[in-house]
Amino acid sequence: MRRLIISLVQSINGSFAEDGWSTGVSTDADFRRFLALRRGANAIIIDRRTALNPQLPVINAAGKTLEHTPVYVLTESDPTALQSELDARGLDYRAQHFSADTVTEVAASLPTAASPQSRKSPEPAPSDDVVLLCESGPNLAFRLLEHYPGAELHLSVSPRYIRTPGSHFSGLEAKIDLDLIDVCTEDGQVFLRYRRA
Repeated sequence: MRRLIISLVQSINGSFAEDGWSTGVSTDADFRRFLALRRGANAIIIDRRTALNPQLPVINAAGKTLEHTPVYVLTESDPTALQSELDARGLDYRAQHFSADTVTEVAASLPTAASPQSRKSPEPAPSDDVVLLCESGPNLAFRLLEHYPGAELHLSVSPRYIRTPGSHFSGLEAKIDLDLIDVCTEDGQVFLRYRRA
């Protein structure tokens, strides 16, 4: 099975990034889940903006658990020029032209068991699952959901009401931490109740 998981985090008012980096939105619990998803991935998919953002850590830097996990940068521009730029910055990422079939091709090229280096456990998973993890923003997420049947969206809603100069989607300058007091579902809709922390 070739799974595509798209991981997004946003605040309850829809802010999804702070200067291209989700630290301002995420909580410790969200970060633990994010790391668990990464460790189970056979490959990570990001977009050009994420790859070239100097504020972001190198995903597969030497010495990291994920140093043997391939990172694919999907782009609608010339992948050869992008690959040259990635190489010049010392990033061990693979530029790939984005099309409707790109993710299917990437998934098909991967071995069936994640490498021990990309997992917490030294043993490979006891299945033939291949997991591709998308760590980019909502634009690439939309395109992947549109073109990859069975793609999963893992949306983490952070218990914060946030608006900073680098965040998106709200017009109020604020950062208010909240406590989740109830979760219920009805016909597939999730209802979250919060109270100010």
